[in-house]
Amino acid sequence: MSKKALIGALLGSAVTAAAWKLLPDEKKTALKQRVNETATDLADWTTDYALDALDIVDAKIAESEAGDRFSGVVDGVKGAKDKAKQTASHLTDRLTNDDFDQETADIRRELAAAAHPDDNDDPVVDDDIVIDATDNQDKKDAE
Repeated sequence: MSKKALIGALLGSAVTAAAWKLLPDEKKTALKQRVNETATDLADWTTDYALDALDIVDAKIAESEAGDRFSGVVDGVKGAKDKAKQTASHLTDRLTNDDFDQETADIRRELAAAAHPDDNDDPVVDDDIVIDATDNQDKKDAE
């Protein structure tokens, strides 16, 4: 701090202290009350400003999160819509295919030709897989 500023601060403080001592008590009380009111108003204004700023920030964050959620929902709906269109298109192609009857006949022939008789002529194709245990129970009951 420069010497002139220091001297000015000291002289200003001395003049203010002298003026304060010369003021009557009523004026001192009124001045203290006015300073307190101004300080309280300034604190209220600062608090209101800070709360308004926080509200604005919270609103922007909520809009951003809602926008992100909304865009995610929109993307999900678009994806589901595209998938439904693809499935419908595939199904339509399969059902309107001219070779559908031919493909069905080919599949039936393949299934009929796939009969694998095992060594004891049991209708079960694989001995280690039991599909329905009631067939064996019916045979035992018949004997």
